Amino acid sequence: MLERCSIPGLIRYVVLFNALVFVLHYLSPNFIFTLALDPKLVLQGELWRLITWIFIPGSFSPFWILAFFFLLFLGDGLEQAVGSSRTTLFYLSGMMLCTFVAFSFGLAGAGIVFAGANIYLNLSLLLALATICPDLEILVMYILPVKLSWIAIISTLFTVVGTLGQPPVFAATLGAVFVNYLLFFHRELRTSLGLLHLTRKSGAKSMFQRLDAVVESSSLHHCEHCGRTELSNPDLDFRVTRNGFEYCIEHLPK
Repeated sequence: MLERCSIPGLIRYVVLFNALVFVLHYLSPNFIFTLALDPKLVLQGELWRLITWIFIPGSFSPFWILAFFFLLFLGDGLEQAVGSSRTTLFYLSGMMLCTFVAFSFGLAGAGIVFAGANIYLNLSLLLALATICPDLEILVMYILPVKLSWIAIISTLFTVVGTLGQPPVFAATLGAVFVNYLLFFHRELRTSLGLLHLTRKSGAKSMFQRLDAVVESSSLHHCEHCGRTELSNPDLDFRVTRNGFEYCIEHLPK
C-alpha cells in the first residue's frame, strides 16, 4: 500500500523546480504570483496553486543556490534512511497541513507567506534527518565540521525567532510543520533523546571513575598486592619492605 504512494527522488524534483522558478524570476519577476497559494483563486479553478507554491524558493538571493544543494542532501539522506514511501508521505502530509492553514486563515495572494511555508517544509526535512542521524557531521563552508543535530537546533531557533512579530499565519504554519514532524518521527525522537541521556549518564560515570583514579593516585600508601590505599581503607596498616615496595598487613610478604 505504501509503495503506491512512493515517489522516488521526490525532493530532487522539488529542488529542480525550485531552481527553475529561481531562474524564471529574474526573467519575469511577476511570474511567482501565478504559482502562489491564493485560496480565493484556487476556489475559482486555479487548482495548480495547491502544488506550485512549494516551488517558490525561500529567497532569490544568489546565495540561496547553496540551499538547493543542502536540500538535495537532506532529501537523499532521508530517503536512504527511511525509504522513499515514508519520505513521500511525510513531505506530502506537510504540504497538506500548510495548505489547510492557508485556507483556515483565508489568505489572499499569499506568495510571500507561502515561500516561507516552503522554508518550514525544508526545516522539517532537516529535523527528520537530524533525528535519525544526529551525529552526522556537515562541513560548514567546507571547513568547519558541525553535527547535523546542532544545525537542526540552531536552524529551528532562528526560524522560531523569525516568526515573532509576523502575522499569526506564520506561527500557525510552523506549528503545523512541527506537528507533522512529530507525527512521523516521534519514535526516532524518543530513541535519540534516550541515547543522549545514556551518553550523558555514561559520561558522568566515566568522569567519577577518573576522579577516583586521581584520588587513588594521590594517596600516601598503596598496597602493591591488592591496590588498596589508606583512603579506600582507613583501618589498614601498611609496611615497606626492604626492596622499597609497600604492602598492607594482610599481604605483607613473609
